[in-house]
Amino acid sequence: MVTPSKQQVGLQNAPFAVPLIHEPESKYYNHPIIVLDFQSLYPSVMIAYNICYSTCLGRVEQFKGTNKFGFTELKVPDGLLELLKDYLTVTPNGMIFVKPAVRKSLLAKMLGEILDTRVMVKQAMKGYRDNKSLTQMLNARQLGLKLMANVTYGYTSATYSGRMPCIEIADSIVQTGRETLEKAQELINSEAKWGATVVYGDTDSLFVALPGRSKDEAFKIGHDIADAVTAMNPKPVKLKFEKVYMGSVLMAKKRYVGFKYEHPDDVDPVFDAKGIETIRRDGFPAQQKIEEIALKMLFKNQDLSEIKAFVQDEWRKILTGRVSLQDFIVAKEVRLGTYSEKGVPPPGAAVAYRRILKDPRDEVEYGERVPYIISDSSTGGKRLIDKARTPEEMLSSNLGIDKEYYIRNLLIPPLSRIFNLVGADVEQWYDSMPRSKRVSTYGANGGGGSARTTRIDAHFRSRHCLVCGAESGDALCAACRDEPAATAHALLSRQHAAHSRLAELQRICASCAGTGPAERVLCDSIDCSALYARARAEKDVTDVADVPALVAELDQQDTLDLDW
Repeated sequence: MVTPSKQQVGLQNAPFAVPLIHEPESKYYNHPIIVLDFQSLYPSVMIAYNICYSTCLGRVEQFKGTNKFGFTELKVPDGLLELLKDYLTVTPNGMIFVKPAVRKSLLAKMLGEILDTRVMVKQAMKGYRDNKSLTQMLNARQLGLKLMANVTYGYTSATYSGRMPCIEIADSIVQTGRETLEKAQELINSEAKWGATVVYGDTDSLFVALPGRSKDEAFKIGHDIADAVTAMNPKPVKLKFEKVYMGSVLMAKKRYVGFKYEHPDDVDPVFDAKGIETIRRDGFPAQQKIEEIALKMLFKNQDLSEIKAFVQDEWRKILTGRVSLQDFIVAKEVRLGTYSEKGVPPPGAAVAYRRILKDPRDEVEYGERVPYIISDSSTGGKRLIDKARTPEEMLSSNLGIDKEYYIRNLLIPPLSRIFNLVGADVEQWYDSMPRSKRVSTYGANGGGGSARTTRIDAHFRSRHCLVCGAESGDALCAACRDEPAATAHALLSRQHAAHSRLAELQRICASCAGTGPAERVLCDSIDCSALYARARAEKDVTDVADVPALVAELDQQDTLDLDW
């Protein structure tokens, strides 16, 4: 047992063993899927088969005429293998190890103590459930012990920076774990009474489909499978029943989602997602919310028309501007200094470069997530890096989000990856929608308000009355003009509501910042929802600035009617 140098590590054989990955069939499963997981598979394999530096007796077949072991040659005395033939274990990669009756491995002793200590800590947690701080501390300790046990395999395979890497030991562990999973899969698929099929497997876990079974039957069969597989393996290798998915979508390796039940008595399922946009940090809140709600609707009702109506309504809100900027902040990792000068950097990097030009001290850390929003700005160019803006820039300007980009490039693709599996064309849902524009000011033809500079989209006026919403070529329809008192009351009520909303948000922000109610609050906390609500309220107040002029016009009209 020696520590190799860098040069000696390079003399070792290349690793060839890889964990078993059974690629899933990408589809929606409306029948139960049970999830089974080997408990601490690699540590259990090392203990069960006594795999260690101290118990290896070389290879079944010599490597190029030598008994190569790591970077050295293992010399086994003549006749030793014959003497111990009843006490040997041969791993799938052809390495020989003695059984614990001859010598218990050092790794097995260490792992046994770690796992036994973890069991003791978990038992102690049950006696202190009322003491939250102590329970948290004990939970952190047992997780630390679990991590220590799980990374022991990595100690044998860390060829870059490890102290004692040995490829033969590492391959023995991985290949034995792979064989354990393959045998479990064969047993599950061959047992007719279960009627089960393994649809996905990854390293130490199995996803088993049970067509035509109920939730209660799935729990019973799941426990039976776990017990049968555990019985066919040496201790402490144990297959543990994890959960049941009642409605799930398997998309690809490490990408799946479903409604999980962990106990037969559970009434309400838990939304459980792995590797998809609902939990990824490089997405944005609107994407996560829309996808999660759509998936929940799929699992609950399997009604595509209901899902279509929901996503179209969300897209309509985006197209008409009835959304918060906070829900469209994208934050992706930026690694300045790694981007080619010939290519175009990603939007996050472009925003980071502009921040440095503005303030050289505002340089982001390597791998830091830089928040940005893709705006609908037409100045500077049509590339994403030209449209990317910081949240602060968006709040201080009159820019909106690039609606088409967000919908077509960031919302439709993840939904398509899911709902294409059930035969839905999400892109066609969007193409079939009627388009509409939102009027951002109350000034209109004949409104009497002062002229203000607006963007080009503001010139595409809505042909609807500002009060009742009926089609009208003017700010107010003829019916509302015939009721000047009621119309004036509606307009003034809307103006009062806008001012009251802004005043309430000003009080909230002033209380948080510790400033006076009349002072301007200088806040740049982009994670605070009140910041975006206050910016929106300020724009709403600006939008109703022309209401007094409209009311004055109505009063003048009313006076003329009375004179007549």
